[in-house]
Amino acid sequence: MQVLVATMHQDDVSIVQKMNIRCPAVVANQADREEIVSWNTEWGECKMITTQTRGVGLNRNIALLAATDEILLLSDDDVVYNNDMTQAVTEAFAALPKADVIIFGMNIVKNGSVVEKRTTPIGRLHVWNSMKFGTYRIAVRRKAILNHNITFPQCFGGGCPFSAGEDSLFLKACFDAGLKVYSHSYVLGSCCKDSSSWFTGYNEKYFYDKGVLVRKLFPKTAYLMAIYFGVHFKRKTELGWAKRLRLVYAGVRAGKKMKPYAGNGSL
Repeated sequence: MQVLVATMHQDDVSIVQKMNIRCPAVVANQADREEIVSWNTEWGECKMITTQTRGVGLNRNIALLAATDEILLLSDDDVVYNNDMTQAVTEAFAALPKADVIIFGMNIVKNGSVVEKRTTPIGRLHVWNSMKFGTYRIAVRRKAILNHNITFPQCFGGGCPFSAGEDSLFLKACFDAGLKVYSHSYVLGSCCKDSSSWFTGYNEKYFYDKGVLVRKLFPKTAYLMAIYFGVHFKRKTELGWAKRLRLVYAGVRAGKKMKPYAGNGSL
């Protein structure tokens, strides 16, 4: 098993120890240099691939291409794993031999305290109940991903034209390829959400980008599903429901040509 970490601006390899990774790992590091460093820990070989590329999707794909083990756990640099994580993930795949992808639990931490425990009972997942899971909860069988040429989109997520959604698009690609996706109740560790590299609030761009994402995920029902973002979120934004709906619909229309948000002119 390997952990695949997407990170930025790391000056050394201490991130593996900080995250309490107790198995082999591939760290894809976007910085201002080109470098590959390999080293051994008591739990196996680790590698940091530093490139001058930008965009979280591309960064995750670099890690995927460098991976060699059968079970791959996708990760962000704000995760700290439990001591028994490697054993628990390996045992979960052994207990679910038909699973190509497993979604695990994670504790969400803010200001040093657990504010949310994101867990899902063991069972089969389907596309309609799987678009809410962050990448840091996803583990895959490498062979299944390679056989179907599944990678992360490079236009969605941190450092990309559209602010988020690469995790949902990755999972949608898994479902479209016929892979079997399961959930597991084991909690991998904790993920610190004190800050975000992409989220700047529930502003106009947020709702516009959601429209583009919905178009990519469900092109035939995009306008119907877009209503969710227009109606909800009223307690999280000063934008009225009509404005939210117009922004999401604008994103749906722009999604055909992947046109990024450009202010009110996009409406």
